This record gives sequence, structure tokens and C-alpha cells, in this order.
Amino acid sequence: MRLEPEPTLLAFVQYNQWANQELLALCATLDADALDAAIPGAYGSILATFLHVVRAEAGFLKRVLGVRPEPPFAWDGRPSLAQLVAFEAELGQRLLDMVRGVAPTQNVHEEGQGWSFDYEARLIFMSIAYHGIAHRTDITTYLSRAGVAVPELDVWAYQAAYPERFGARIVRTGQGGATA
Repeated sequence: MRLEPEPTLLAFVQYNQWANQELLALCATLDADALDAAIPGAYGSILATFLHVVRAEAGFLKRVLGVRPEPPFAWDGRPSLAQLVAFEAELGQRLLDMVRGVAPTQNVHEEGQGWSFDYEARLIFMSIAYHGIAHRTDITTYLSRAGVAVPELDVWAYQAAYPERFGARIVRTGQGGATA
């Protein structure tokens, strides 16, 4: 039996990767001081926050599939943004493949010392989008306050980048009738 993933779920995972890549591209233009500056009330610096996001995405794959993809850099090292961009793109494809191949109601089982936890895979699928949005918001808020022009990363900007994914078209009406 072939699994047909729910299109909105796929769109959320695609959106997450697009937004990550857009913000990573902007951050690649920043100097080392900006990348290393602490973000008050957030996870850490821009670089530390992105490393956390990418590491969490690898962890989401491990929780559902049992295997964590390993990057071409050390997690505890100082990877470059270019390395994070490349690995995040790979993870984005793997996350899409996971959503396409795993039923949202598939059981995920975790164990630790003195505990076990069972839940449906859709909790992880939801976490992909939520986790990314939360940390991108930390970064864009910090950058905006620092006077850096940040790209629109909401779902409307994503739709504008990929209108074909949403069957979107704009019809402009004027004095002489409709024009497309």
C-alpha cells in the first residue's frame, strides 16, 4: 500500500526548509561578531541557534527513523554557515522523505533510564515547523533590532516564492477590465 502524505503537512516541511535557507543566506552576509553576539532571551548567538535548529532536525529524523544523519563537521566544533546551509538542505530533503514515507499515526518509541514514551510521528512532524519558526523568530527579531533588513519569512512570502505549489494567481482589475 502506497502512503499518500497529507499535502499541508508536506507544505509545512517545505516551508520550514525554505525559511531556514532564506535566513541562513542573509546570515551568511554578516560578520563573525554579529554571528557570535548573544541574543538576549533566546537560545544563544545566531550561529549557536542555527546549529541547534540543524541538530534538532537531525534528531527528529532519529526519533522517527532510528538513524541520525551525521554532518561533515563536528557538532561541538564551529561549523561555518556554508556547512550548515549544505547540511540543512540535505536534512530538509530527508525530512520530506520521512513525511512522505511514514504514516503520521506511526508509533514513535523512546526510552531512557527509568522511563519510556510512546507517541505518534505527527508530533515530530508538527515539531519540525514549530521549532524552526520559534528560533527563526528569535534571530529575525534580534537582527531587526540591530538594524538589519530581514526577509519576510511568513507563509505569504513562501507562497509568493512558490505560487505554483498553491495554485495561486493574481488577477489585476483596472478601468478596462481584468488583466493577468
